[in-house]
Amino acid sequence: MPDRFGTPPGDVPAPQDLVRRNPHGDPMARRLGRGVRRAMGASAAGQVRELAQLTAQIGVPVPSSRRIAVTSIRGGAGKSTITALIAGILRQYRPDRVLAIDADPGLGSLALRIGVNAPSSLRDLAAAHPSTWEETAAHLGRTPEGLFVLPAAPKGALADDLDHATFQHGTGRLGRYFSTTVIDCGGGLVSELQRGILHGAHAQVFVTPGTPDGALSARAALNWMALNGFGPLLQRTVIALVAHTPNPDADLDRAAHLLGSGTLPVTLLPFDRHLAAGIAIAPERVSMPTHGAATRIAADVFTRSLSAS
Repeated sequence: MPDRFGTPPGDVPAPQDLVRRNPHGDPMARRLGRGVRRAMGASAAGQVRELAQLTAQIGVPVPSSRRIAVTSIRGGAGKSTITALIAGILRQYRPDRVLAIDADPGLGSLALRIGVNAPSSLRDLAAAHPSTWEETAAHLGRTPEGLFVLPAAPKGALADDLDHATFQHGTGRLGRYFSTTVIDCGGGLVSELQRGILHGAHAQVFVTPGTPDGALSARAALNWMALNGFGPLLQRTVIALVAHTPNPDADLDRAAHLLGSGTLPVTLLPFDRHLAAGIAIAPERVSMPTHGAATRIAADVFTRSLSAS
């Protein structure tokens, strides 16, 4: 049936139809310059070694299924983008199954960013009570690369009645099928749903925009976590500082120092023109600096998740 604007479902444009072009994350001049440096061997060996070390960290066996929560103090920080990137990287370098879950009770965008239309949702899975892998898989979307995806609600719908009990019912049996689950949480930390997910997480990626306000708000949120029973989780937390403009006004080095305080790893995700388009992420169009930063975040948080019982 038509939506509230009178548009039939078949006439609703796809996200990629709303952008004039799908840019590469790196400008052409930078890609050409990188090709010259690669041909000359400049810094290539060091980059290859670092990538090999990071991917080796990602591929180690897990003692039990790991849950990684991706959080932020507010919406718009880049949570879904970070979730899509690190879940895809974990899947790329692991021999087993990896799942990305959208647990945003608002209009979550994880499935859009990953580029998957899942046949079902977290609420449907909770109601179905599947008892086998085949019954469970029928509710999941899957990318060509093999990443499984579970949205919070059917496409275009709000999951505004998603609570922690529903989340638990829907995800309780998934650990037997997946080595790693990356959970895209809604903005904020104080709701029952968010707190429940954090209490069950083995590690956390805390996402903050690369702005003065973002850095200060994130520091206040991390202090709140330390004072409200999440101190152990903070020891297994990685901070992703996301640049949303090509030339941010903030002093990102100083912001990283403010947030890390010598104990928490802070990784800057640089501005990427492809990610900024807001459409499904094509890994081959993500810039090399962005891919390197996302791989570092994925390796850091996965390694920290292994220290949790």
